[in-house]
Amino acid sequence: MEQKALIKHLTPFRRRVRLVLAWKYSAVGGTIGLIFALLTDLGDWLGKWGAEPISIAFPIAIGVLSGIVYALVRSLPTEAVAQLIDRRAELKDRVTTALLCSETPFTQPLREDALSHLASVRPSQIFRFRLTMWHGTMAFFLVALLISNFLPQLPLPFLASFRQDRKEAKQVVENLNRVLKPIVEHAKEPEAAKLEKAIAQQLRELDKRAQRGRLSKKEALVKAEKLLAEAEKLQRQSQEHIRRISTKAITAAETLKESMKQKAMASQMQEMKALLERMREIEQQLQSQKLTPTQRQLLEAEKQLLQRALSGMGQLSQQELKQLMEALKQQQAMLRQMLRSGRNLQGQPLTTAEREMLQQQLQSLQQTMRALQLSEQAREFLRKLMSDPNFQEAMRLLSELQKQLENLRESQIPQISPEELERMLKELEKAIEELAKQFGDDEKIRELARQILEAVKRLKEGGT
Repeated sequence: MEQKALIKHLTPFRRRVRLVLAWKYSAVGGTIGLIFALLTDLGDWLGKWGAEPISIAFPIAIGVLSGIVYALVRSLPTEAVAQLIDRRAELKDRVTTALLCSETPFTQPLREDALSHLASVRPSQIFRFRLTMWHGTMAFFLVALLISNFLPQLPLPFLASFRQDRKEAKQVVENLNRVLKPIVEHAKEPEAAKLEKAIAQQLRELDKRAQRGRLSKKEALVKAEKLLAEAEKLQRQSQEHIRRISTKAITAAETLKESMKQKAMASQMQEMKALLERMREIEQQLQSQKLTPTQRQLLEAEKQLLQRALSGMGQLSQQELKQLMEALKQQQAMLRQMLRSGRNLQGQPLTTAEREMLQQQLQSLQQTMRALQLSEQAREFLRKLMSDPNFQEAMRLLSELQKQLENLRESQIPQISPEELERMLKELEKAIEELAKQFGDDEKIRELARQILEAVKRLKEGGT
């Protein structure tokens, strides 16, 4: 019998050895992969980096596959296989001797003896799949990784406070998402600033960690404070940009049109809203039984002036407007005189409540006068613009945007100062006057309303 025939009989044993090696080395590679996966997961817990499920599974899969590939491609000499067979099957080196002996008259009997013993041995008998230390280590790290991933969901009594902390952290992130939603939405646009994109990215990562229970309430509050500070910085940058645009709007007619698309009617609508609110306040105050005669008389006078202003806004002739403005100025002068003298209408010293009411009425009268200061031409222009369907749709969309602005105010991001707001209102009134002259024709007004609607839609889509 030739040596090649003996080697051929060893092929099933060689194949079995490789499978057993693959079983062992896959556990070695899997253990190493699990160690890397645990380190990655630990970094996610500590907030050093984000760990996606794929980044956890990848090193484990690579480790197991590497072990299998190594077992299948590593060198496995025939002599080594023969020695393993002799040792495990207790053949007393028959296979090794028959394989390595040179050609002599005794070679043939040796090979036949080795083959006869091999025929009684099956590969699965001597090369079995056994659990090794590496398999135990791999199982240990796998259990540790599963506990690390599902810790927030484990229904264990001693984890109740831990789960509550994670729940509150999740609520903090949800509130932050609502406040910063306009920034996140606008960050998707190509023209978004780098700071906007950075805030959106940080918020997404924070949300992922909160959803997976990896974020503590303390860390969530710290991160939220940091993101709100960055949002405040972004707002200051945006305000500076708006100031530059507004300055150009005073001298450039085209830029003035763009400004009008964003802020048209805001001033008059705000003033009318304030007057209506003041009217409701007066009605409530008049129902009180604790008013002094002076207080009641002053409230009645203010109520009549407000009614004249509201009912005649946009409908008064030049003469009626002049008379109403004169009445408002006279009332204002009388109130100031009472404050200076410290005496009420009956000549008695002003009480603290009467003094506060006088100051409140002065502010209300000032607001009423501002609402009536637009020229007749500007009021006619605004009346036509407000009756246009496109403009009405734009106002509806702006009311939705106002809710988003209220969310921003609730987040305590600093707003525009009263002095700055007063300056902007005056600039807007001047802009409306100019537009009234430029768009006097009805067809031009309809075209402007259409442009405003398109601009508001773009504004809403951007979320800014």
